[in-house]
Amino acid sequence: MAAQTLQLRPLGNTGLNLSSVGFGASPLGKVFGDVSEQDAFAAVREAFRLGVNFFDTSPYYGGTLSEKVLGKALKALGVPRDQYIVSTKCGRYKEGFDFSAERVTKSIDESLERLQLDYVDMLQCHDIEFGSLDQVLY
Repeated sequence: MAAQTLQLRPLGNTGLNLSSVGFGASPLGKVFGDVSEQDAFAAVREAFRLGVNFFDTSPYYGGTLSEKVLGKALKALGVPRDQYIVSTKCGRYKEGFDFSAERVTKSIDESLERLQLDYVDMLQCHDIEFGSLDQVLY
């Protein structure tokens, strides 16, 4: 399905090779306006066809909608899981910031369920500079 028109680049020594352009999935959460599920699926499909293999989302984007729609769209692609890389975030939520170990662990489980995946390739702390220093350090 992928046309492989984009260069893949290694991400440090992780063993992951990311496309030189990634797909930022915040619009799938209707962050910038209404996006139909059909258009969202088409955008993910076209990105993958053009060689994009890196998809980035967050539970904060659209109050978890971005993760849900991206998960459905990736599942609809019908390609093996090892053909794409998914990154999500933790710590920033609709209700505020929480970088505690307990909340981060819960966030990962919730994201996996919404994305309909067994694992994510990358987890980033979302806007950690706004979190409580006590939560970040302990």
